[in-house]
Amino acid sequence: MSDTPLFDRVLAGAAPGARLLDVGCGAGDLLAAAAAAGLTVSGVEVDRRPLSLAEQAAPGADLRIGDAHELPFADDAFDLVTLVQVLEHVTNPVVALREASRVTAPGGSVRVSVWGAPEECDASVIGASLAPLTGAEPRPQRGDGAPPLTDPDRLTKLTELAGLTVRGIEVVRVPVDHEDEDDLVAGVLASAPGRHAARAAGPGAVREAVLKGLEPFRHGTGFRLTDTVRVLDAAPA
Repeated sequence: MSDTPLFDRVLAGAAPGARLLDVGCGAGDLLAAAAAAGLTVSGVEVDRRPLSLAEQAAPGADLRIGDAHELPFADDAFDLVTLVQVLEHVTNPVVALREASRVTAPGGSVRVSVWGAPEECDASVIGASLAPLTGAEPRPQRGDGAPPLTDPDRLTKLTELAGLTVRGIEVVRVPVDHEDEDDLVAGVLASAPGRHAARAAGPGAVREAVLKGLEPFRHGTGFRLTDTVRVLDAAPA
């Protein structure tokens, strides 16, 4: 994935020396970009394994094991707190947002990004291509009828319930490039849906289905898919 458009938006306005906390920092890609821009970077992740990669990506970063619902940092410790593609994976988004607000200094920012709806993301074609191999049915509607976090109104409401003031939501289009067929298929087979389809129908069937489904996305010798991401910017309580 070419994260540059997303990272540029998430880090927009952060001056050199600003204190950044990336919640759910994963392998540290955003931390590396922020450190290169002169920010003082910290990250928190629930799993030690990706943190070992983050240590390599952003040497000198303050990296800690922790949960988004109970961040291991003091109040007002950061100028910018980011949750990039994290909110949809936490148990209680409002609690996670409150914690992000707690550790953000007055005048700072909380930035949250979420995927767009399936019809806004080319990557959804991959799932549609794999579905016949596993006999997957469309996912049922949630029993409470609540819209997903991709809905800007719901994202705004949850953020306001956490006590933050929403400044705005911006749409960012993020290109995802695969250099050739093998790179595309390898990425799919490494994903959970791809592994499931491979167990059901075999890797060869996965390759055939994916290449057929993504034929319209050929770009030079490889493939380019573009996904929509929404970035919310909010002021702490």
